[in-house]
Formats: sequence, C-alpha cells, structure tokens
Amino acid sequence: MTRNAATRSARIWVGVRITIAFAALLLFAGLFYVLGGTEAGAGWAVGFSMLFTLPFALGAIFRFAIDPNGQRKAGIRGYITALLALAVLATISALAGEGLICIALLVGPWAMSAVIGAATISWLHHLFRKRAMLHCSALVMLPFLAFLPGWSADNPTHHFEVKRSIIIDAPAENIWPHLLTLEELGDDEGVFTIAQNVFRIPRPRSAVVAGEGIGARRLAQWGDRITFEEHVTDWREDTYLAWRFVFPNDSVARYTDAHIGPDSDYLGIETGSYTLSPMADGRTRLTLTTRYRASSPANHYAAIWGEIMLGGIQRNILVIISDRVGGG
Repeated sequence: MTRNAATRSARIWVGVRITIAFAALLLFAGLFYVLGGTEAGAGWAVGFSMLFTLPFALGAIFRFAIDPNGQRKAGIRGYITALLALAVLATISALAGEGLICIALLVGPWAMSAVIGAATISWLHHLFRKRAMLHCSALVMLPFLAFLPGWSADNPTHHFEVKRSIIIDAPAENIWPHLLTLEELGDDEGVFTIAQNVFRIPRPRSAVVAGEGIGARRLAQWGDRITFEEHVTDWREDTYLAWRFVFPNDSVARYTDAHIGPDSDYLGIETGSYTLSPMADGRTRLTLTTRYRASSPANHYAAIWGEIMLGGIQRNILVIISDRVGGG
C-alpha cells in the first residue's frame, strides 16, 4: 500500500469512528436528557451535569474517537471535537423541543466544557500511555455520577437588575401619559434587538394601564399571542411608576422558550419601574429598570444574557416612548 493510500485509508477510518461515535453519543445524550426530565432527575446535580459534565464527556469521547492512541497533538482537533459535541447537544435539545434561546444560552458552557474534555483526553494519554483506554472510557460515567450529590438539590438563586436610560427632549409631564398608554405599536417602531430580531421574540404591540394609582393594572401584549400584566405598586405622577409582573397564562413561555419562561423554575421576572428625572436644560432622563430571579448552576453567566436580551428589549421600549413623545 502506498503512503497516500495509507493516509487516505486512515482518514476514512477516522471518519467512520467519528460517525459511529456521533450516533452512539446522540443516543447517550438522549438517554441522559430523558433521565434529567424525570422527577427523580430534577435539581442541581442534573442541571450542573447538563451544562458542564455531559459536554465534557462528549468532547472527551470525540477526541478519543479521532485519536484513540494519542499519537497526535490536540491542536485544532480540540476545537473540532467541541463542534461535534455541540452538534450532538444541539440536535438532542432540538429533538426534545428546546427553544432557540435556550440552546443559544447553553452554547458557551457546552463549548468550554467540550474543549476541556478533549484536553483531558490528551493529558490522560500523556500520563497513562498503557492504560489510557481504561481511563478515557471511564469518563463516560461522569454525567451519571453527577446525580449522586443529591437527586433533589436546589439550584442556587441570585437576583439581578437590568437598567437602561434615554434622554428625551421633553418635560416629564409630557412623557408620563405615554408610560400609561402605548397602543397600536408597529413592528417597524423601535430599534434592532438581539431578542426580537435574532431570536424572533414578538415585539410589543400595546401596553395600557387600567385604573389609576397603586393597584392599577397595565395590560401588555406582544405580537398577536403573548399577553401579561403589570400590577402597579408605586405611582408618583410625572416622577415614578413601579409594578410587579404577573403572568396569568403561559403565552410568554409558549411563544418564546418554555424552559426559560418568565415565571419558571429557572427564571422569574419580578418587578419593573420607570423613573423620570428632570434635567437642568428642560430635558428628562427616563430610566427603565427590570429585576429578575435566576436559579441555575450558572446564574452569573445567564446574567450576561440577561443584559443582552432584557437590555435590548428595554432600549427598544424607551426609543418607542421617545419617538411617541417626539423628543428623540
């Protein structure tokens, strides 16, 4: 056999191993996903394993499939294994009905863990040349071992605040009515946002306050199907308006992402407020604040996405109000 033929045969064999590994790990990840969805599999252990341990194991196994004897340096292969692991996780998540937002949130921890898993295989090959296969194969058990810390342990909970401001060329008394009534909003109003232009979350259609003072309710609608309420908890005319979010139906989760709905185990959108601050030159600074709860193994990572997603939605609403006032 010529050298070129041998090289070609080796590449084909690597491709076959990767294909077999991909199919096997798809079933493996699917099994773990099903276990995680059971009542016994809920809690911190499963959440941590889904985010970190499972992609770590997948990255390690793909690295082992590409180079079972540890004869090549990791190099770009580490990134290839991460992409393969991401493909498995994204496929099984999509088949299980996860939304695009949820998958996008998970890509960061998945990729990082898969790369570390691939690097671990290279380290094990270097450290245990003769017993590498035994040690590498044992990594398959890691996701399931993560169940052992506790079947029903709770995720840690943190509270976060997202705040955006805009300066409007108008006095506060001209802006206040628009905080109470925004109707017939068009899809062409506002600005580009990651949440609405990339992940296709419907844009605001209307927000109208019913009643006056503390106890009043603002009825909000996004798109044709999403509705929720904001129950007023503080009302200082031309100065401050605060509310707590109420989700009387599941329309937000149903038409965005069920697992990170605004009133779910992992996320709770809690309160919001508008603050109008008069400026010396006659303009007004309008600030929109949203506070929420996050309960996951990676709350501070999720908070980065909170700034991107919620911050963009807030900016969009503030620009709409400014344009309606005529003080943009």
